[in-house]
Amino acid sequence: MKRLWNWTKDVFWLIVAVALVGAGVYGFRYLGEIRPEVVAQPVERPVVLVDTAVPEAFTVPIPIRGEGFIQPFREVALATETSGRVVEMHPSLEARGRFSKGDILVRLDDAAARASLEQTDANIASTEARLDLVETQLARAETLRARGVIPQDQLDQLESQQTELTASLTALRAGRRNAEIALERTAIHAPFDGAVLNSTVELGAVASPGLSLANLYSVDQLEVTVPVRQAEAALIPGLFEEAQGSARVEADFAGRTYQWNASIARVDNALDQRTRTLDVTLRLEDMMGQQVSGTAAASGAPPALINSFARVVIDGVQDNSLYAIPSTAYRDRDTVWLYVDGTLTVAGAERVHVDGEQSFVRIGDLPEGAEIVTSSLDTAFAGMKVRKADDESRRADASE
Repeated sequence: MKRLWNWTKDVFWLIVAVALVGAGVYGFRYLGEIRPEVVAQPVERPVVLVDTAVPEAFTVPIPIRGEGFIQPFREVALATETSGRVVEMHPSLEARGRFSKGDILVRLDDAAARASLEQTDANIASTEARLDLVETQLARAETLRARGVIPQDQLDQLESQQTELTASLTALRAGRRNAEIALERTAIHAPFDGAVLNSTVELGAVASPGLSLANLYSVDQLEVTVPVRQAEAALIPGLFEEAQGSARVEADFAGRTYQWNASIARVDNALDQRTRTLDVTLRLEDMMGQQVSGTAAASGAPPALINSFARVVIDGVQDNSLYAIPSTAYRDRDTVWLYVDGTLTVAGAERVHVDGEQSFVRIGDLPEGAEIVTSSLDTAFAGMKVRKADDESRRADASE
């Protein structure tokens, strides 16, 4: 009886398990039949906003920039070739003023030089008198020797005296020239028109040969030398053909900016060993600059001051096929992005020159009405849809 009961219980639970499985299968099929059909909906991708700039041909010379210091064309140290006490000074040495070529800037005590010259003149006069006497005696002796009155030894002695006195006179005349030079050197003349940069000489001081008395510089010509990279030098028209290209030099003084016109004076014949740049020297065409920023100073516009830090802009080549674009708009692989009728297009480009945040490029194929995309995009490809940010701004303004 107990065995029958166990068997009945097992059959019952088996039937329950089969019923549950069958109900699950039926329910799964039923739910699959009554579920709504899912229809795929197209996903609309957002159109990227981009900043653009209208490309305009750069119709003026490319600016080649550099930096340097304003320096005089000539700068020399004034020194003496002889020693002596300073007895006279040009007023420009004390006032740091100007002088003209040939002016006596410093005069040394010339008493010793004059005395030496006078002594030499006296020796010359004495020797000339003795030589005249010997020549007279020699002429008489030659006559007497021809008659056999005097021996040959006496004639030879007079000829020897004539030769000796002639050599002494030549040496004395050379000594007189040295004395004249020593006297001339007591007066130190200005080698060119210029001004005094600084002076160390004092009246009454003893000057020594080779010791610098003052530094002089030319005021009629000031220059600025700037290093130029090789790629930039290649863009300056006629640089190696002695063409005097135009340039502008700017310098700041007391918070104000002044500008001078300049031209190319010369180009070095060698590259710098460290930087591999080429030094180009510009000549300022006038000493008085034109103020370009700031209020007028009560002191008036200063001249071009030596040792002033200067910014230089040299006129490079003028090429109407170039476009000036932001440097960030020049993309990898020598390309630029263009906005054409709501689509991004990739065009090949050649960068010719970089001027800070601006680049000058040639664009191979520029469609009509295209604009340069200046925005940075994480992912960009040809044909992607884009919108101009300025169009959205105009729409927002119109809605307000």
